[in-house]
Amino acid sequence: MNYALWDTETNNMVADFDNERDALALVRHAMQRNGEHDVDTLALDVEDEHGEVRLIAYGHALGELAHRDSSPRRQAG
Repeated sequence: MNYALWDTETNNMVADFDNERDALALVRHAMQRNGEHDVDTLALDVEDEHGEVRLIAYGHALGELAHRDSSPRRQAG
């Protein structure tokens, strides 16, 4: 799986990652450094092993996903 963060205004890839968690960490860092609106033009997608690309989140929804990802996770079991 390959996760790519795109700037939709310039149509440029910002970065790519092996996992979603690292991508969302970069999004959180950008928002902390530059403000919540820094993600307005960002989109995160994932490409699976068959080359199929799926949008995960864009803009405000991406920022919210990044914030949710930073919350403590419950242990299974």
